Amino acid sequence: MPKDTHSADSTKVIHQPEILSKDLLEIISGANETVDFCIDYRGLTFLVANKPLWKAITEMIAKGTRSRFITEITQQNVNYCNLLMKHSSEVFHDEKVKGNFLIADGGKYLCYVVQNEEKQIIKPILYTELKPFIDTQQYLFDNLCNRSIPAKEKIREIGRGIRGNFIDTIRNPSEIQKIAIELIDSATYEILVLFSTINSFYRAEYAGMLNTLWQASERGVTIKILIQAEDNNQLREMIQKRIRQNRLPINIQYITKPLQSKIATLVIDQAVSLAIEVNDDTKKIFDESVGIGIYSNNESTVSSCISIFETLWIQSEFDKQNKVKQAYFKMFKGFELRDEVYDRRWSFGQTTKQKKENTSKANND
Repeated sequence: MPKDTHSADSTKVIHQPEILSKDLLEIISGANETVDFCIDYRGLTFLVANKPLWKAITEMIAKGTRSRFITEITQQNVNYCNLLMKHSSEVFHDEKVKGNFLIADGGKYLCYVVQNEEKQIIKPILYTELKPFIDTQQYLFDNLCNRSIPAKEKIREIGRGIRGNFIDTIRNPSEIQKIAIELIDSATYEILVLFSTINSFYRAEYAGMLNTLWQASERGVTIKILIQAEDNNQLREMIQKRIRQNRLPINIQYITKPLQSKIATLVIDQAVSLAIEVNDDTKKIFDESVGIGIYSNNESTVSSCISIFETLWIQSEFDKQNKVKQAYFKMFKGFELRDEVYDRRWSFGQTTKQKKENTSKANND
């Protein structure tokens, strides 16, 4: 903090907005262990929209400083929360949060109120390093954090609340395709995709769904894709090449065994799912191949889709490990390997003379 903001007891009320930004930057950049933010929806917008502050926050997290945010999560600021979680921040929801304060390393406290997040108009703030006061605020923050809702749970709730609880059967292939693309566009933090056949993957590419997935990855959404493909190295190389070209952090696994049912599945933010029946897998066009689609935000339906996906994902991991083991054994097959025993005398605390004697003895041996 600048010297002119300190009083004798390291406590000061500051009225100038420009000093606020400077002090925030100094505190955030100087934090080494923890920074705890309790901010309302306006304060969250202020932090993310202010480029120097946002840069300081991301750099702070990158160097290993733990950050926690308690804020009111709404449909309007979900993307901001997703950005924070992307950078490994812990985010929690509390609809009663008013005002803004942060605690850095348990020794610095800064309080402010944002009146207009766009123009960054701020009410007077309080800065202090008074330990008894900070300890009290830290205790309050920790208790509030324990009672708050994790951000992912609130985001799922928001997703389900847009239309209420529903399970829709879609029979028009064009409508199914439209819903799939809209869902991918709406994703804020996670997309799970299961292609039950190789041709399902090709049809999704032809229909433009893969481009939408790549775009979602570019804005920070975590994407996990499962593809049923036995040992199609050409397909795998093509997919990996595209991911490398676009530098996309997309996780892809392959299922070697054919699935019992040919159903492509899409799960968005663990809140909504779309299961697409494959009627004729030989068709190249999406509209000609699919049957009905089950579109739902029902918790049990979505949880079932997630459970199936995770089970298959784990199975694909086992398959990959088995292939590595087989390649390893094949590599060393035919080699005559033998065990060798190495014997060496270790001594500690020897004098220089003793070391020379032992070295000379070893050389003679």
